[in-house]
Amino acid sequence: MKSIFVCLTLLLSLKSLSLELVQSTGQVTIKAPIDKVFDLVSSPMNDHLWRSEVNDMTTNNEDVVVGSWFREDAWIGIRRNFITTTAVIEIDAPQRVIFETPKGSPFYLKSRRYFSEVGDQTIFKYVVDFDRRMIKETFGLNVSPKIVMKLYSFQMKRYLKKLKEVLEK
Repeated sequence: MKSIFVCLTLLLSLKSLSLELVQSTGQVTIKAPIDKVFDLVSSPMNDHLWRSEVNDMTTNNEDVVVGSWFREDAWIGIRRNFITTTAVIEIDAPQRVIFETPKGSPFYLKSRRYFSEVGDQTIFKYVVDFDRRMIKETFGLNVSPKIVMKLYSFQMKRYLKKLKEVLEK
């Protein structure tokens, strides 16, 4: 009986440690060469040009290389200065760049930026996975991830529309 109790306690402990992720995905076709799109979008230092909530961005390295980190200060939900640090974990120019929060970060986030060329156009796909606990931290209450993703999908569409405008000028 005691071993069953220990096993149940262990299973519940592991369940509480598991990470519940929320994912948002958006895609846009931009009338610009892949290199131009990649050069702008691969660096979070340019995110303020197309992501309206970015207040400030700092980095340890202006080059986007594995190990470079980017510290974002953004207005998300009710948090005017929500700080997230991500590091480049993979880059394959000009096809993709992937960022992830370092170990020990208060919340997990992974941002994947994919690029493909079709004729004289570039398809940019933006995928963001984040820790569900970020919802309570940024909105002040535990809103359903489905509601947050619905709202974020509108925001994502605005980002990508703005990005398209910036790159097609």
